[in-house]
Amino acid sequence: MPGWCAPLYFKALLIGLLLGLLLSASASAHDLVTSRAVLVDPDGDLDIEGAAASEFKDAGSILVGGFTDAAYWLRITVRAPRDGGTFELRIRPTFLDEVALYEPDPARPGAWLRRVTGDRHANPGRPATTLGFLMAPLREETTYYLRLKTTSSSLLVVDALEPAAARADDVGRELMHAIYLGVMLSMAVLALLGFINLRSRLAAVYLLYLATQTASFVGLNGYLAHFIPVPYAHWGDTITSLLVMGSVATGVLFYRHLFRDYAASALGLRVLDVFLLVFIAELCLMGLGQTRLALQINGNVVLLLSALAPVIALSMRSGPERERRIICGLVWLQAGALAIMMMPLLGLLASRVEWIVDAPLSQGVVAAAVMCAILHQRTRGLVEARRHAEMEMKMTHSLLDAERKRAAEQARFMDMLTHELKTPIAAVKMVFQLPEASDSARRYALTTLDDMDAVVERCRQLDLLQQGRFTPRRESCRVDALLAEILASCPASHRLRLATGPLCDIESDRHLLKIAIGNLVDNALKYSAPGSDIDCHIERCEGGGQAHIRFSIENQPGAAGLPDPDKLFEKYYRSPHAHKHTGSGLGLYLVRHLAELLDVRLSYDQVDQRARFTLWIPA
Repeated sequence: MPGWCAPLYFKALLIGLLLGLLLSASASAHDLVTSRAVLVDPDGDLDIEGAAASEFKDAGSILVGGFTDAAYWLRITVRAPRDGGTFELRIRPTFLDEVALYEPDPARPGAWLRRVTGDRHANPGRPATTLGFLMAPLREETTYYLRLKTTSSSLLVVDALEPAAARADDVGRELMHAIYLGVMLSMAVLALLGFINLRSRLAAVYLLYLATQTASFVGLNGYLAHFIPVPYAHWGDTITSLLVMGSVATGVLFYRHLFRDYAASALGLRVLDVFLLVFIAELCLMGLGQTRLALQINGNVVLLLSALAPVIALSMRSGPERERRIICGLVWLQAGALAIMMMPLLGLLASRVEWIVDAPLSQGVVAAAVMCAILHQRTRGLVEARRHAEMEMKMTHSLLDAERKRAAEQARFMDMLTHELKTPIAAVKMVFQLPEASDSARRYALTTLDDMDAVVERCRQLDLLQQGRFTPRRESCRVDALLAEILASCPASHRLRLATGPLCDIESDRHLLKIAIGNLVDNALKYSAPGSDIDCHIERCEGGGQAHIRFSIENQPGAAGLPDPDKLFEKYYRSPHAHKHTGSGLGLYLVRHLAELLDVRLSYDQVDQRARFTLWIPA
């Protein structure tokens, strides 16, 4: 749920629940029942005459008897409505098997009329949220008897309401039920999204829990009666019992998966496994007709779970500590709600407040909210783990790509060395194997050795550059003086036509700048047409508010042709027809990086089918 809509969502939920409670409380304030008394029939064999003659004990607004074979008789006195009209006798909860109403027969004094309701009986005209009867008062105050016999917990609340108050009570309860179903549906959507996005088994089990919890809510509140055909009305009781036990089993299953994921105590997980086996035993008991015993065992499982779940939660060892603290606190909260709900239902604790009748509803909301919060924490942890894994995977891929590039570069380097050094070495060996080598052969051998030395020097310079060991040390120098030094050691310097203008000293690294200019001169001499002139210009120019020394060198291409402008400055690049010359493919690559290191701008142009390289050196 987005953070901005969560406060609005819970405010609307709170307002809806308060409105429903206010409507229900307002209806209860108009209760026409003036007195209540209870009688316990341990053997369940009393008839109305025997019960009417027995001694009753005063009772509160709610009867709590737990799971028992006994029948309960409730005697109520109801005053007539002010207008003398009809009233509704409303009986809750709706999951009671059979409630018989005995009312005085106006045609036969001393005789009784009997009517029956319950989830084993068809009541097509009853309200959606309660059992009950439409009554006509006989006098100012009338006494009625109700007999309760059920396989579920003997829990009974009886109100007598005028039609308007009864409608208000219906609206309040239906509003609360609608809010409950909306909450469960929204949580189911969140769980479904978590399952789709994360493929979490925990989310799938939570969805199963929500489904059984919602279905048991529908059964416990009597809505199944509106969907079951009248001849099969007794099926409603059986289906409701199965759904109640199923909701408990799926709750245990959810806790089992949750605690396992957080590395809780192995003994605690075994206890939860036993609870799941108990569910199978409960189904067997229902098949043998022992529904009350099965439901009573199911109630005791819930009570035991409320006692053991917090202890198991404390044994969690895996997962972030903050997450475990939140989950542990929420488990304790739900355990307390379960205990408060189940003890009266099991007859272990007396209760005189009617909210215990709606405890399954409140417990369902609390349980769903708690589990949704747990799932949210778990989902957030999984999302963070997935994000971390994706980052690690991306980093691994990056390292692999870098390693592949490094391996490819090493392979290209070895190919270059193999190609560029093997032929010169063979030539030198041939010269020295001649009995008497001529002067031209010796000069060729020396030239070949110079080429090999140039290849090795380029590799050494590349290594220094990649290791960051080329650190500029600026000093005063002149570009024309550097070019003169380069040409002094160049055997073909006579081919270079130099044009200079007025120059000035510059502040740069003399050694690095000489390497860059020397590589450009060597490149022009090597790949120009044989015997052609090479034009070199050095001049001072102004541009962009700063003075520069412009150095350009231009040559007519030889057999290698003009280079590819897009690949010219790449490492190891050589044009397809340049391989007859010894070279490393590193010269222009070094020039580009040395220019960047010295804040010198480098460009390449093709002018009238001639190749021109230009350096703009800050003056």
